[in-house]
Amino acid sequence: MSVPTGAETLLMELMMKTPETVRDPYPHYHALRAADPHYRLEIPGQGSGWVLTTYDDCRLSMKSPAFDKSGVRPKLGKERGDERIRTLLFLDGPEHTRLRGLISSAFTPRRVEKLRPKLEAQVAKLIDPMRESVPAGGGEVDLVKAFAHPLPIAVIGELVGVPEEEWARLRELTKRASTAVDTVYIHDLDMLREADAAMTEMEEYFTELLEQRRKDPEDDLISGLSTVEIDGDRLSVEELVSVVVLLFSAGFHTMTDLISLGTSALCQNPEEMARLRADRSLLGPAVEEFLRFDSPIQITGRSVIQDTTLTDGTVVSAGEQIVVVIGAANRDPVKFKDPDKLDLTRYAGAQPAEPPLSFAWGAHHCLGVQLARLEGTLAFGALLDTFADIQLASQDFDYKASGMFRGFSTLPLQVVPS
Repeated sequence: MSVPTGAETLLMELMMKTPETVRDPYPHYHALRAADPHYRLEIPGQGSGWVLTTYDDCRLSMKSPAFDKSGVRPKLGKERGDERIRTLLFLDGPEHTRLRGLISSAFTPRRVEKLRPKLEAQVAKLIDPMRESVPAGGGEVDLVKAFAHPLPIAVIGELVGVPEEEWARLRELTKRASTAVDTVYIHDLDMLREADAAMTEMEEYFTELLEQRRKDPEDDLISGLSTVEIDGDRLSVEELVSVVVLLFSAGFHTMTDLISLGTSALCQNPEEMARLRADRSLLGPAVEEFLRFDSPIQITGRSVIQDTTLTDGTVVSAGEQIVVVIGAANRDPVKFKDPDKLDLTRYAGAQPAEPPLSFAWGAHHCLGVQLARLEGTLAFGALLDTFADIQLASQDFDYKASGMFRGFSTLPLQVVPS
């Protein structure tokens, strides 16, 4: 692929989602980092901003209190969304710290680990029909439709305590609501109104479910969140519902895309596929490497709320916007040896590589990281156990239209059952 050299042209091609940058944005990321690692961008009518492509700058923007997320929250329907932050994702400062502390006391690694048998059952429930759909000699399956798309909602549904008959409805609502944070739709008022309506419907559903759990609690997260208390402080109904909505929204796209992107990467690196088949202790490190190698979340944003500097002393001013290119940071050659190589041992051993920034960093480090890692190891382990051979059925990838998320709408595989 021919890659231009000017920072402005590189950025324009990335933003316009040319076929080349959709299929493989990483050469453009490398070229942009080399041309200008913190490119200053003038946005007509919106002021100035910076596009960060180094690991250190991106991590700094995620952990420094000089950078804030509330200024980049989506503006949803005028009746409600413009005036209040409807998710912890776009909240900062003391209130964010308070809510995160309350949530963390209920959303514990122990609660996630207790889910393992149920998650294994959900994985089997989806993967067994995949195996039965192809003859013994092999056949074609769509990984996204059959497995990667339905699994995350099943997992989050089990965690939260949503009845199985509601999963399909919530999967569709979550898909519609998540367009509010995608840069492709950020100025599409019709899409934002649809996202707002979907989020409202989710809020109403979870408010009703919370009422039920308060009367008749079960061993699920929504029941646990409804009773958690620290020094007399408890989550309000609105706060609790916003947390559950965030879990569905944040966990849906990322896990669907992690499973499909990771499987594609294995298929295109058969020596690594063979390595993982031979040593299942690499499943955990493999999930980390998939996140680094081809991150489901490619970009995020921050606002500068006080004058500060980037890692090389470059001054950024309060009021400016920051585009954090996670996909570029995760392949920064300063931090990662052979960054464009898939290496499933990169996060194994006593001295693992720097963690990928796909789960964010600092105050907004993903609350569901333990669940994501468990879900990923179970999913990839089951795929390898179920199919003796997994190959891409086509090199003509069907990438979904998105500015923030990277993944496939479909991923046809040629598989042979074990």
